[in-house]
Amino acid sequence: MLGKVSGALNHDFCPWASRYVYWLKKPIGWVILAFLSSILLGLYVSPQAFLASAGIASVAIIGSLWPWISMLGIRGQLSWNATRCQELESIQTTLVIANRWPWPAYGLSLDLDPGLAPEGFDKQRISLQKIPGFAKSTFTWSTVPQRRGQYPRQEVHLQTAFPFGIWNSSQPIAVPEPLIVWPRSTRLIDSPTQIASQQFGTGSLSDRVGDEGDWTGVRPYRPGDSLRQVHWAQTARRDALVVFERQAGASQSVLIGLDVQKARSASPQTLDAMLRILTSLVKQIHLHHWSDYIDLDGRHEISGIAEHFVPSHRQRFLDRLALWSPDASNDE
Repeated sequence: MLGKVSGALNHDFCPWASRYVYWLKKPIGWVILAFLSSILLGLYVSPQAFLASAGIASVAIIGSLWPWISMLGIRGQLSWNATRCQELESIQTTLVIANRWPWPAYGLSLDLDPGLAPEGFDKQRISLQKIPGFAKSTFTWSTVPQRRGQYPRQEVHLQTAFPFGIWNSSQPIAVPEPLIVWPRSTRLIDSPTQIASQQFGTGSLSDRVGDEGDWTGVRPYRPGDSLRQVHWAQTARRDALVVFERQAGASQSVLIGLDVQKARSASPQTLDAMLRILTSLVKQIHLHHWSDYIDLDGRHEISGIAEHFVPSHRQRFLDRLALWSPDASNDE
């Protein structure tokens, strides 16, 4: 019974008229309506109603201009102690607000993306009680991003409706560098174990020239060669530096593909889980010094090479996974 009553009270019986009365949803709309009503009362009932009109007009003017003037002197900046992190990893957020006016600013607030609010808070709106005049205030809190992506997802604004709350004025916050949240990775069981010889990961030795196996011959010294490889007997005989050549390991290569069609039909939660699995596999391959080739959007891209693994390769790969969407992919 109560549900039916609640549904009837919240039902829109005249949806066609909503656009004509939508302005009443904002406090300033009721102030304007009260002002017009007092004008009508002054004209047709009693001239004393004009005093009420003057008071309402004063409240409307002050309540609209003061927030706007206050925000002209407010500047904010949002940053993090690291520009990259994983899902569910705690990171420190810093908000710096500078007030250029000699008087304090009250009632400031900002709305953050889900996952950027202070840890333990259910709401994404942060309220600031007071910013002193001619001062710079710093606020820090810990946050735990729940999902991959780039934050903030939309422009962040400082806003205030002080003193009467009838009109809201805002100012955008500067974000020097966004926060990129990578998919969370899980430590997999090693097979073979990581504590075993590196040759389990790189494979058996080959006849190619490298730095891992037995000596295969000698050659003249080249800039960059280690002095430990110098063959001193041959060097003394030829009166020129001669170094040993050694065998190279036959590196293992792995191709990992993600089914883009399945990813397109998956829910956001399932897609995030798929990318977490992909991230975990790539991380495990890197631990064993294997070369891996990732198939995304129909293109094979190298995220790491066993012999010359560069951390920037992994960072670029994880950045792409953080922002990747199957809807924007082009299969070739």
